[in-house]
Amino acid sequence: MRMLYLAVLMFLSCVVSFAGKQDINDPGEPGVIMGKVVNSDGHPVSGARVYVREHNRPQIGAIRYVTTGREGEFRIANLRPGDYDVLAVPNNSTSMLRRWTQSVHLPEDKPIGNVTIRVGLGKPSANS
Repeated sequence: MRMLYLAVLMFLSCVVSFAGKQDINDPGEPGVIMGKVVNSDGHPVSGARVYVREHNRPQIGAIRYVTTGREGEFRIANLRPGDYDVLAVPNNSTSMLRRWTQSVHLPEDKPIGNVTIRVGLGKPSANS
């Protein structure tokens, strides 16, 4: 019984020590990349998958992505300042090999990036 009491006491002290280090008001990283995916004619591409990864850094953990809205718009938040590759894959694409990439820089003082990615039948290209 005494061992059980000690085990519970140790567990609760660990939980309290970890919980004390979390800040529920922490908004996360301040960076945001938003924009639009359009086709070669400039029309919005809805349902495209937009992926973001830090430029020249190994991917650790889950790959972050969003799906574009009806007007081709997207928004990816909670990014730290730095350089990113933003990749768009149209919803009708069957392969990640067919993607269009745009580089975005999020500066320390105002970590907000706005980008338009143009996808089409020809060679992948991007415009900002």
